[in-house]
Amino acid sequence: MNDEIVSACDRCGKPIPKGSAYVCISRNIEQIEHNIAGNEDEVQVIDAEIIIALCGSCGNKFDTGALQKLVQLIPWDPEDRKKN
Repeated sequence: MNDEIVSACDRCGKPIPKGSAYVCISRNIEQIEHNIAGNEDEVQVIDAEIIIALCGSCGNKFDTGALQKLVQLIPWDPEDRKKN
């Protein structure tokens, strides 16, 4: 694989080279702590997974409002998670 290519667009398939702007939807598991000495919040990323990567052109056309509505439609019952 060419190390100058970060990924390919999941919508149009166009290569996404390093240094190019792109839209990425990911699932992160993070932990936030407060550093008293530096008076700053620190975020530790425990796990990260790219769900979708879009080139700049496709990303600019991406409708985040529609995605939010779709997520709201996904049935989810916290009790079901306990069974798995």
